[in-house]
Amino acid sequence: MQDELTALQPELVKAGKETDAAMVVIASETVEADKVKVLVAKDEASASEEAARVKAIKDDCEADLARAMPLLNKAIAALDTLSAGDISQVKGFSSPPAPVKLVMEAVCICKGVKPTRVQQPDGKMGDDYWDAAKKMLMDPKFLESLKKYDKDNIKAKIVKKIRPYLLKKDFQLKVVKKASKAAYGLCSWVRAMEAYDRVAKGTCCISQIPDDCLTIHY
Repeated sequence: MQDELTALQPELVKAGKETDAAMVVIASETVEADKVKVLVAKDEASASEEAARVKAIKDDCEADLARAMPLLNKAIAALDTLSAGDISQVKGFSSPPAPVKLVMEAVCICKGVKPTRVQQPDGKMGDDYWDAAKKMLMDPKFLESLKKYDKDNIKAKIVKKIRPYLLKKDFQLKVVKKASKAAYGLCSWVRAMEAYDRVAKGTCCISQIPDDCLTIHY
């Protein structure tokens, strides 16, 4: 028995060395595995944070759009209250009130209708939308074109031209309503398109839109 153990001694020593070497490898691999585990955990945490951030933005946008849609619906409803007679009244102005003229300018800009060049009172040439607006109003599908307006793809240059109108005294809904029922409905539509564009493109939240843009009275 002793002889057999003596004969096996070299093998046992060799096996021991191999075991020690294997343990070193295993320890090294364990360290590397732990490092990878830490990195994976960090990546997962970062991904979770990003997902939460994106979801928060998405939820905010959806909430804003949910509040913007009633505004659009009210604007369309304002157009629905207009009759052919209301439109004819606007066309019939030979010298339109300032609020009416301003609203029609804004509508022309939204629809890409070009103005005519006319001589101004000061003798200089300038843009005038009134003749172009009257021709636009002659289209029997004019109101329908406003209802089907591509609000999700309004060109930036159009929005840029429209926004200064919102600050003008004669473009305020209460002022326009006193001048013309038709102009009031059209003014409501212009304001709704501009407000929707701001919300849809994320340039502001719905709470930042002036109250005069959000309130439409019939």
